[in-house]
Amino acid sequence: MNASKRLTSRMLIGALTASIGVLGHAAELPEGTVISAQNLDQIMDDTFEGHRIGDLLTDKFKMWVRDYALEMQLGHAAPLQIDPAWEEATQKYAGQAVLESDNTVSNYTAGKPFTDVDVNEISCGWKQAWNHFYANPIMGNSWIALGDVKIYDAKRGEIDHFTAWSAKSIFEGRTRGEPRIGGEDDHARYLLVLTQPYDIAGIGVFTKQYNNGRSDDGWAYVKALRRVRRIAGGKSWMDPQPKMDLLNDDNQAILGYPGWFKSWECTGKRHILAVTTAKDPNIPYTFEDAVKENEFPHWNPKGLVWEPREVYVIEAVPPDEHPYSKKVLYMDADYPMYYHAELYDRKGDFWRLWRESYAPLTTCDGAPGYGFTHTMAIDFQNQRATYIRIGLNKLNCLSPDFFTPEVLQKAASGALAEEASKL
Repeated sequence: MNASKRLTSRMLIGALTASIGVLGHAAELPEGTVISAQNLDQIMDDTFEGHRIGDLLTDKFKMWVRDYALEMQLGHAAPLQIDPAWEEATQKYAGQAVLESDNTVSNYTAGKPFTDVDVNEISCGWKQAWNHFYANPIMGNSWIALGDVKIYDAKRGEIDHFTAWSAKSIFEGRTRGEPRIGGEDDHARYLLVLTQPYDIAGIGVFTKQYNNGRSDDGWAYVKALRRVRRIAGGKSWMDPQPKMDLLNDDNQAILGYPGWFKSWECTGKRHILAVTTAKDPNIPYTFEDAVKENEFPHWNPKGLVWEPREVYVIEAVPPDEHPYSKKVLYMDADYPMYYHAELYDRKGDFWRLWRESYAPLTTCDGAPGYGFTHTMAIDFQNQRATYIRIGLNKLNCLSPDFFTPEVLQKAASGALAEEASKL
């Protein structure tokens, strides 16, 4: 063997030995392992449920762990307890909905309109956008949630505290009773209103949402007049939510009509860490139970178990007048619900991270359901965060008659809270 061949042979043996050494040091981590800034680099090549830790964390979550002290306890994934009525509607009407050449949808009835979406097909992003718009499984026919909201500054800690009610009724794609109520273009009614303290009670918006690109209709409560007044609702979906690090469009990661966006693209599938077994929000718990308020950066959640979940990665590009240049969204591979979203400013720089924790619960008609137990929006550019602790989350409790603009006046008077407490 000449010198050149011997050198090549030694190089190949060395590379193989190094590879075996790396593999030999990698380990399958046990359930209960906590990922933290102290061990992240050491366990990056280890696995959990066969997935490399470095691949389960997006770059933004790695940054959150390293620079902002997030800790993530690992737990095994389990099947989601989705309402059987949602599953039945999806099976009953499978294959009926059509994505037209202009990326609108026709012939939709109920359930998830597009099943078995291929991540490699050009229409993947649009199909998943419509799946979420029509069939987010945590909505039921209606839902109402009480949000106990705190705003945290990374240096100063808590800087604001208030409560808000959020509610929605679906007017098409309903999974109990008739699939459609209202007019042909009615999609949903939506409420977001602050209720405490007294000086902000009634601030919020009631929205009528349509299924054909028609601008939303909106109403607001004018506290000085003690009257509800119609407002220009066309651009309200892009407006900031009162006092929070969120836009109206950030509710459930996306609230706006999909056709208002320039594009929807699936950029891949992967596994990430997400929370699907949080505390039932209808069982009382406190901020002390949920947030590390006394430790930098004051907004980190605690008491959560993070499980590997397969997701579609979807990039949504909004219109030019929108505050964001793009949203990168992580949608469950089986159900059109988002675990988190990365939000970018008009210059293309990372700005905010939105995420939710989910929990199994029971609907008002006694079926197993699924809901969210808290929402976070972290503004990394301005070093502050909104943490919405859900103190009540009820599915299928409200009739469509509840959803009128006058509900804003109820919120201002305190009658809404009284009604909701009886659900």
